[in-house]
Amino acid sequence: MSAVNKPETVDQLAYALAPHTVLVHHDFSQTPDFSLTAPNVRFVPKPKRTGWAVFGFVDGIFHSMEYALANLDFDYLQLLSPSCLPIKSIEAFEAHISGREEAHFDCIDLLADQDALMSVGYRAFTPEKSLRHRIFRRVINAYFGASSGRRDEAGIWLRSGGSNNLLAWLALRTLKALSRASIGQHIFSDKFRPYYGSVWFGASRHVITAMLEKFSSPGVRDYFSRLRIADEFLIPTLLMHVAPAKGPINHFIQTFEQAHPGQFEDQDMARLKATPAFFARKFPDDPGAQIRIRVLAELVGATLPAIRQAKTPLKPQDSDAPPVVDLPGPAATAAKAAAAEGNFLTGLFGQGKVAQ
Repeated sequence: MSAVNKPETVDQLAYALAPHTVLVHHDFSQTPDFSLTAPNVRFVPKPKRTGWAVFGFVDGIFHSMEYALANLDFDYLQLLSPSCLPIKSIEAFEAHISGREEAHFDCIDLLADQDALMSVGYRAFTPEKSLRHRIFRRVINAYFGASSGRRDEAGIWLRSGGSNNLLAWLALRTLKALSRASIGQHIFSDKFRPYYGSVWFGASRHVITAMLEKFSSPGVRDYFSRLRIADEFLIPTLLMHVAPAKGPINHFIQTFEQAHPGQFEDQDMARLKATPAFFARKFPDDPGAQIRIRVLAELVGATLPAIRQAKTPLKPQDSDAPPVVDLPGPAATAAKAAAAEGNFLTGLFGQGKVAQ
């Protein structure tokens, strides 16, 4: 979901993904002056109001998936943010998603993993604005105490360890009780088990359809809309219930610094080369950043045009008729092919600032 990133950054990513279609959900209420020149871009009409840690981000994702199913012929959808980049060739990714897996994502079983239960369980089981939420947040702090342990996995991070005292034992018993629907008064059960993980997934068309159907089930949107950073629970939970053939997440995500992943820099190039992932985040919001240029040239093998303003930039009202952009050299071939939708679609999302 594009919101506050530079259009030149989004253009650079879109060109790197050609000839495949890039579906952009842009929140024009945050950045009104936003146009793109990449000919493989489509804008989502009537975008949702978004922001970090607000439910408009989730609504924007599902609004975009619904639009894609109704208007685009695709086999696979990969969710990306403007701060993502491919880190392998597009041909390698095409081969990867032609396998037997129906979806690619990572997650943690919230009820089977004690670190996850004690780190974020209270967020899954209590509405953010409730008194219970504030109380159980303090219970969690009592459990971990001064412990600085952490685990980085599934595209997120968890606190790890915990104190070895009576207060920590009571906190654990309390959270385990809260996890039972009869006590916690939440939506989860043995038939609808909660999971936690990164929102950046890829999935085949029929999985996208099943996710939309589950999201529209009675009570699902209403419940998740009251949670803090709901996408980290909603997306993996839906996927675990509708996509039986699961593959590993397509993303390599930089180590988190509190609530946000850090940015890749030049010294991270060896890590980016070594990972089996096909995309990575976060990269600087600057198309001229050295790490972006090196990744696209050395890892992706992309030949990109200079990012510049076209005579007829693509705006939302023009999204069904991408303009012809005069591109030099090999980029012209990719641009001409972009008019035909490829076998996968990328949905571009960015949260931007907190919505007021």
